[in-house]
Amino acid sequence: MDGGRAANNAKTKKSLFRGVLDGFRSTVGGGSASASAAQRPDLGIEETLGSDHFQITKTVRHGFPLEPTALAYDPVQNLLAIGTRSGSIRILGQPGVDCHVKHEVEVSVLQLMFLVNEGALVSACADDQLHLWSLRQKKPEIIHSLKFQRERITFCHLPFQSKWLYVGTDRGNVHVINLESFALSGYVINWNKTIELMRKTHPGPVVHLSDNQMDTNKLLIGYESGVLALWDLKNRVAEFRYSCTETLRSASWHHEGKQFICSHGDGSLTIWNVKSPQQPQSAMMPHGNQASPTDCTAF
Repeated sequence: MDGGRAANNAKTKKSLFRGVLDGFRSTVGGGSASASAAQRPDLGIEETLGSDHFQITKTVRHGFPLEPTALAYDPVQNLLAIGTRSGSIRILGQPGVDCHVKHEVEVSVLQLMFLVNEGALVSACADDQLHLWSLRQKKPEIIHSLKFQRERITFCHLPFQSKWLYVGTDRGNVHVINLESFALSGYVINWNKTIELMRKTHPGPVVHLSDNQMDTNKLLIGYESGVLALWDLKNRVAEFRYSCTETLRSASWHHEGKQFICSHGDGSLTIWNVKSPQQPQSAMMPHGNQASPTDCTAF
């Protein structure tokens, strides 16, 4: 009895398994028209979507911008602007603040300058154009542009909370721009007025501009050849002139405004007292050595 029941149960399981397989074959194999239609859901559907219905949109940017060429920082709004060789500007701030804009022409960004706490940014590009960006809206945009025609832009300086932008050129001249109208003011500091009889040859392009923090009427002008001049803006005269033996790369004021330091192409540094233009107070060479000077560039 028990053996017969076991045999019957085995037969029942086999028949059930065979029925499941037959149903699976009919579904996959397309034994009927309905099954075939189920396998071809595209039958009878007209495709209306085309390539013009789709657009690629960048949803995230990761990492530091490629080939950075300029940096600017707004200490009040805590904004960092990074310019690149391709003409892009990345603006970073507090968490959630990350904006990317680009100039109309793919050209290297030479300098970036924030109008501190005013929601504006100035960019100087390698095609000798200056652009004023408004950052007050969600997507920053250019509201003014100015192109230099006869001279090439080499260095710019925007004093804190000033409406005047100083622009140095390859011819050694300094032009002053009114930021309110974003036009040339007509005030020009010619190279031959700054150096006068100090040297007989052209001092080279302007590579540095900065105002004295303790006296904003005084503008320090540095030329590539190593010549510097402290220009009195109101009286339009050079108050002091300084001559370095090496190529000038950059300069920076001491916070008291009584001294400034210069970096040079051979890796040396010189410290000058403002009222002692005859020779530097001290000189040092932290990079390289005098026997085999190293060619250094500013960054």
